[in-house]
Amino acid sequence: MLCLLAAAAVGSLSTSWYGPGTVEASLPYTGDPYDPDVNDVEVDFVGKHGEQYRRLAYFIGDGRFASTLVAPKPGKFTARFLVNGKQVAERKDAVDIETKLAHGFIGLSGRRFAWSDGSPYFPIGYDYAWQGVPGETVPQGLAKMGKSGANWSRIWSNHWDNKNPFFPEKGQTIPGRELRQEPLRNWDGIIKAAETSGVCFQFVLFHHGPYSTTTDSNWGEHPWNTKNGGFLADPTDFFTNEEAKRRTKIWLRYAVARYASSPAVMSWEMFNEVQWVDAIKKNPGRVGDVAAWHKEMIAYLKSLDPYHHLVTSSSSESLNSGVFDSVDYMQPHTYPSNVLASIGGTEFKDKPGFFGEFGPPGGPGSPSYNRQVRDGIYGGILAGHAGAGMYWFWDQVDRAKLGPTFFAARQVIDYSGLLTHPTAKPMTLQVSTPRVGDLTISAGGGWAESTLTEISLPDVDLRSLGGWSPYFQSMDGGNKKWAKPLMIKFTAKEPGKVTLGVGEASATGGNLKGWVNDKVVFDEVFSKQGRLKHSVTLDYPAGPVLIRLENHGQDWVRLDSITVPGLAPTASSHGLGEANWALVRVFGSDTSDVTIKGLTLRDGRYKLKVFDAIEGTTTPAEAVVKAGTAQLKKLPEDAVIAFGS
Repeated sequence: MLCLLAAAAVGSLSTSWYGPGTVEASLPYTGDPYDPDVNDVEVDFVGKHGEQYRRLAYFIGDGRFASTLVAPKPGKFTARFLVNGKQVAERKDAVDIETKLAHGFIGLSGRRFAWSDGSPYFPIGYDYAWQGVPGETVPQGLAKMGKSGANWSRIWSNHWDNKNPFFPEKGQTIPGRELRQEPLRNWDGIIKAAETSGVCFQFVLFHHGPYSTTTDSNWGEHPWNTKNGGFLADPTDFFTNEEAKRRTKIWLRYAVARYASSPAVMSWEMFNEVQWVDAIKKNPGRVGDVAAWHKEMIAYLKSLDPYHHLVTSSSSESLNSGVFDSVDYMQPHTYPSNVLASIGGTEFKDKPGFFGEFGPPGGPGSPSYNRQVRDGIYGGILAGHAGAGMYWFWDQVDRAKLGPTFFAARQVIDYSGLLTHPTAKPMTLQVSTPRVGDLTISAGGGWAESTLTEISLPDVDLRSLGGWSPYFQSMDGGNKKWAKPLMIKFTAKEPGKVTLGVGEASATGGNLKGWVNDKVVFDEVFSKQGRLKHSVTLDYPAGPVLIRLENHGQDWVRLDSITVPGLAPTASSHGLGEANWALVRVFGSDTSDVTIKGLTLRDGRYKLKVFDAIEGTTTPAEAVVKAGTAQLKKLPEDAVIAFGS
């Protein structure tokens, strides 16, 4: 099984691939066997009809080098070993490759992923960055993921579970520019497990910690730090120092040589959350260095990779600085108050993309936690992204009993018609139910300027809340250029109370003021640093209500949510569709009788597949659509409905 049925490799040159076949040989060399400037070792694989494929070789220890061939045609190949362009050895009938790869390698097909043979690949899964589950290795974690229906993950080259070849074992050193073999062999085991389990992964080559002094810092442990006998006095210089760039290229070349032959490598990820490195966070004037590094290293990586793997890099904040100009697809991360709004409200305009990390507020066991995990998964799917939103906390999957959630999502992706409707667009849907309940809206943005400053209830589009930043800026201090009042409008049948969820305040604090219909009803200073978990209530009268909120403190106050009683239907919905097909999610406290407006479907009677997003079951149904409206009854608590599948 190879990554299930899940996207297409336009850039892989061939629609069919055969292999792998690996050849080894003891070769004469002097100096560093890992440094291609000293020992540039390659292998020419030559077929019986004269076809020839050159592949990089990689040092495996004890004077031996290896090279792996995956070829566009099957056959027997001799292997000619070259060191610095000169043939030094030859193996007759070195490899015989007859096995055809199931689908080839992953690339892009329009705004989505596909395999070399054109089969669609739609990623769903969760991160497994390092060994973090007691008693479970990364390969064992991948096996578990595959059984749940997942076909995607992200795995880091970090040192604390022995996957970074630059970092020495405790008390030892690595000579010069050499790499350490044990981490490299660990990657062999991870790749084998990924291939067996059907989980393709983003190979994260660098992460922010070793190049940051402020965020998850590993700089003090880094062997390149001058305090540890290295050559970098400041982590900011990693992106410009010539020795650092030379060693970076050694790692990139080695990774391609040893691992690129595996179709389980979905893509190379240059950096995890590069916005946290000192070169950006502490020295924003040097963000151009980070952009130039990405451009140079991605070009180098692509020049080496014969299978044309995709390349990406990730950030949890927007970097409008050219850092991601050279990537093939975008990879943002988010940890918002409102997962659905944050992910579902994101549109990838220039390149395909999907969220490589998300995390809900609270923790497993909190009332809405599992629902917000589903919000992240389906937020991406139903926003037309190239993949589902990907859950970060792999160590909580068992505790939160999320296995069935991923199995259910796999069913939706494979059997809803999603894979055959790549041009379907998100729909703006409105839901009505016989009964009403409390309406809670939460901010879906991150640290950014709010683009949503006027909210009309109850018909607010869930996706639009992605433009609402919870960091409510002060009009008198702090980041004044982002400061704006927040206006909430609704009509109340009777008097009531609006509840504001205040989650955090800056170190210098803020001063939140509230007006109801132009009358000041609230004025409070928030100065406590850290989580406040504070609720503020504002009384309002019957009739038209206009609530105005402003911050007049020294800095920001985090405004996470607003709750208005008796104003919302008992179900919510989001989806995407075309004229003859739609995929719609309906969830809430009572989904027994739901009317949906805003469907893009033509009038008619549609056969439905109703997927239970919690249990993973599927049932057939029918519905009539007229003027974009359909009535659905007796739905599961969290249902995904395929119209016309």
